[in-house]
Amino acid sequence: MKLLLTGGAGNVGAYVTRELANHNMRHTVLDKDKPRELPDGVDFVQCDLMNLESTVETIRDFDVVLHLAAIPNAFVAAPEHVMAVNMVTCYNVLEAVRRNGIGRIVYAGSESSSGFGIHDVALKPMYLPIDEEHPLWPHESYSFTKRFGEEMVENYARAFGIEGLSLRYCGVWMENNLSELTAMIAPFLRGEYASEPWFGCYVAAQDVAQAVRLAAQYRFADKKRIPFEAFYITAPTTFYSEPTLDVMCRIFGAAPEVRDPSYFSETPCAPPFDIRKARRMLGYAPRYDCQDIQHWETL
Repeated sequence: MKLLLTGGAGNVGAYVTRELANHNMRHTVLDKDKPRELPDGVDFVQCDLMNLESTVETIRDFDVVLHLAAIPNAFVAAPEHVMAVNMVTCYNVLEAVRRNGIGRIVYAGSESSSGFGIHDVALKPMYLPIDEEHPLWPHESYSFTKRFGEEMVENYARAFGIEGLSLRYCGVWMENNLSELTAMIAPFLRGEYASEPWFGCYVAAQDVAQAVRLAAQYRFADKKRIPFEAFYITAPTTFYSEPTLDVMCRIFGAAPEVRDPSYFSETPCAPPFDIRKARRMLGYAPRYDCQDIQHWETL
């Protein structure tokens, strides 16, 4: 299986390429700039994904494209630039996949596509936990790009039979923001409650990399009419010490309808986003807990 990883020089991309290399999955990294380090046996190709013809020419002779390249949020660039870059590059990659007969794309989606990640308005979910069937209500530029990108992947699956998997992972925690994260969660690890809570979701970059690898290896059922699936990817609990339903009551005045009471009775601090589909279908098994964040790089 020949794998191409777009955005492999980025922060999350570095974890993914390490994960793939550790599982002897040979792959090629694509980015505008070469990564400072590459594991042995990992190739590199340079490409500006904003250029369609260059993208089509470069992304060929692969079996699976792992599409991580994107502006990661609307805080590092102007919103209209985020919209332009993320949408055009996603389209160009999909066109390269289609024109070159590549069979699968794994898309770096986001829980922000739900409208409950990066957000401007505190919209109340219809129910908890939020699964992949819950409507998506994004309302800022980055979240729009992640929802529309996922829809593009699904429609290429519908129209052309290209296998598509979207990983809706939440805010990724990694070594380069360790000190900031450690300071942020310290009060919660002491049992304090957030004064202005939100959903408290996070995921280690190592667990995102695991999910990307599993998505590359996933087998669709032969009878699947549209070869597309989306999965929420988070840690198994929030970073709050307060039970999730209590947090929801503080945010919204009353918690949304809870469709599966056992979900929170078994794990009171379970994330509002339901990762059970990813566990069941991908075999996703998050290993990294924020209480051990200082040791993540050595686990």
